[in-house]
Amino acid sequence: MELRATAGLTVDVDDDATVRIGLDGADWFGPGRCSLRTDRGAVGEVTDDLGTADQVLVADGALRCGVRAYRDRPLVVFTIAATEDVDGLATGAFDVPSVGWPVFTPSERHADGAPDGLRSLVFQHCEFALPATTGAELDGFFLLPHRPPTGWPLLLTDGGGRTLLMAPLGDFHDQTIGLNGGTVRVGWHGDLDRVPAGFRTEMAVLAGPGPRECLDAWGALLLGRAGTVRPGRWADALARRPSYWTDNGAAYWYRTEPGHDVAGSVVAAVEGLRDAGMPVGSVQLDSWFYPHVESRPFDTDEWVVPPTAMLAWEPRADVLPDGIAALRDRLGDPPLVAHIRHLSSDAPIAAEVPVHIDGPYAVPATPEGYERWLDQCVAWGVDTFEHDWLVEVFFGVEGLRREPGRARAWQEGIDRAAADRGITLQWCMGTPADFAQTTTLSQVTSVRTCGDHGYIATAGQLWAWFAITNALARALGLMPFKDVFRTDADVAGANGEPEALLSALSTGPVGLGDRVGRFDAEIGLRTCRADGLIIKPDVPIAATNASMLANPAFHPELLVAECHSDHPAGRWVYVVAMHCVPTDEQIAANVDLSTLGAGRSTGAVVAWNWRRHTATRLDADAAWPVALEREDWTYLVLAPVLDCGFAVIGDVEKFVTAGDARLRVQPLDGGVRLVVLGAGEDVTITGWAEHAPRSPDRRVDHDRSTGLWQLTVAVPSRGWTSVDVLTSG
Repeated sequence: MELRATAGLTVDVDDDATVRIGLDGADWFGPGRCSLRTDRGAVGEVTDDLGTADQVLVADGALRCGVRAYRDRPLVVFTIAATEDVDGLATGAFDVPSVGWPVFTPSERHADGAPDGLRSLVFQHCEFALPATTGAELDGFFLLPHRPPTGWPLLLTDGGGRTLLMAPLGDFHDQTIGLNGGTVRVGWHGDLDRVPAGFRTEMAVLAGPGPRECLDAWGALLLGRAGTVRPGRWADALARRPSYWTDNGAAYWYRTEPGHDVAGSVVAAVEGLRDAGMPVGSVQLDSWFYPHVESRPFDTDEWVVPPTAMLAWEPRADVLPDGIAALRDRLGDPPLVAHIRHLSSDAPIAAEVPVHIDGPYAVPATPEGYERWLDQCVAWGVDTFEHDWLVEVFFGVEGLRREPGRARAWQEGIDRAAADRGITLQWCMGTPADFAQTTTLSQVTSVRTCGDHGYIATAGQLWAWFAITNALARALGLMPFKDVFRTDADVAGANGEPEALLSALSTGPVGLGDRVGRFDAEIGLRTCRADGLIIKPDVPIAATNASMLANPAFHPELLVAECHSDHPAGRWVYVVAMHCVPTDEQIAANVDLSTLGAGRSTGAVVAWNWRRHTATRLDADAAWPVALEREDWTYLVLAPVLDCGFAVIGDVEKFVTAGDARLRVQPLDGGVRLVVLGAGEDVTITGWAEHAPRSPDRRVDHDRSTGLWQLTVAVPSRGWTSVDVLTSG
């Protein structure tokens, strides 16, 4: 029997309860089977918060499995529910479901089942949600071997762009999609051993015109169901101004400046930034400040991330003998960002508060442990609590995985304790489950979306990882963090500028990490105003559909990513194109404006080539040719040609030329009103026009040969001023 949702999404349920799912009756995944004894029931009608659906049950005992196709949505949902308490479910392998529904075998598709050009993308259940791709076989994904071969969302896209997305609608840490080995194994993860009566999960399949559109629809569904309210783009010091970092990839991660101790190195670096005119809003203290089971020594040549667990969240006596308060005082009392990691079972606090213990690791079983640590944040002047190694906590302590809801309770307990104390959170080394669970949290202001700067992968590969995983974060309303970056040419080469660019376009933190006297303030100041307020787009930079599927970290394909700023006068789009694969082969391709998704214009634009300072008028369906060498990049600002006939590009000295922290553009009859924001600074606004525009009270310079016009305004201490720019008629 066939169940039909909208947009051509169908699921066929055979007499033996085998399911086949696809678009217009096709067989995209192959046969999907239930791991329980099955007995297919009749079609019934059900109504829930998602709408009215046709449902078929395939197992109806202590564990009930069914499938629903929603009549008014392009949505199919596979459900598993416990009708009584059940135990003894665990399989011994996380990727082998304790209850599998459905388990697909792609090699057994109908002969004409897989559509032409089928490609697949998944976000691994590992640190930073590594994106991986493969073809129609849905096998052979490149996955990090030290984590289980699992991941979601799983996206399948045919040659015409039509896409199916599979991902949970809740209970994010309790569901899995096992990958590789010839099957796609959907259901409750294999470490889930006991479930109470009433426990019920939903695994969705959504249809849409492309991967980004499906991710956005899934994210909107989660956010709407949870009633999520995000803290905002400038919710804490870390989000408002550039910050100084001491984590892996930074100059002073387990290193000191010659002639300084640890504290003196950090103080000298921050003072040097301020002396260079670079505002610093907060300072991050990484894992070096507290003791681990095996604490790493300082100033060694070996560059490794010490995996051992935390013994106490207290300053190491050999590193900060005067404590956190004394260091903060020497830094000028900035807000601090404090790192924490997984807990050792030998830690004294593990004997004082309830914990789950699993060999060398422990995790608080109630919020009490985190309440103590967050009280320390208040005492130390910590603004943001950076919880790193989230994936290690989850996979390191089986107690979090044996029963449903424990991982959710762990994270919601941290969030409540942080909210009670006015502390914000940064999630680091999170999995897709950690990303999705933030829909029930209020304090997470940023989330890391790629591996550590300068570590394991090349810079270009990290750029691709960042831009693709950002599509997942953006769909969930999260602000990504690119990680710390360096501008010192002796360390970063020519990559300081693109690292700063991606940081500014992230909407998340801008993390500075150079050693004393080696920071390029000219690059850093392109991210912010004179008072340090970061100039951001409205949404994070994210890879286009084509780039997500092309796997540009490992194939010689162009990475194209976009974000935007919306104004009453229209949408300004920021487009980055990059050569990410670690080969010396040139990549020559077009940036097709019609494929930019949310960045696609419906009218003519002026393309500002940020690196060359040139402007070109383009139609909405134009293509911009690029030819890039290894780790080279192009950056375009697409400014709409307004009804008045000219374009406003913005402050071209900044990466985000038309960010709302710098500029607001309001339409007028025959022109625009510009509200220019800043802090006691002169700001030059650049635009394009065939004929010279004018201003009633400002001089407007116009170059007829290029079409570029400029005007300069002095922003007073109140923080804003306005100016009208009108057509010359």
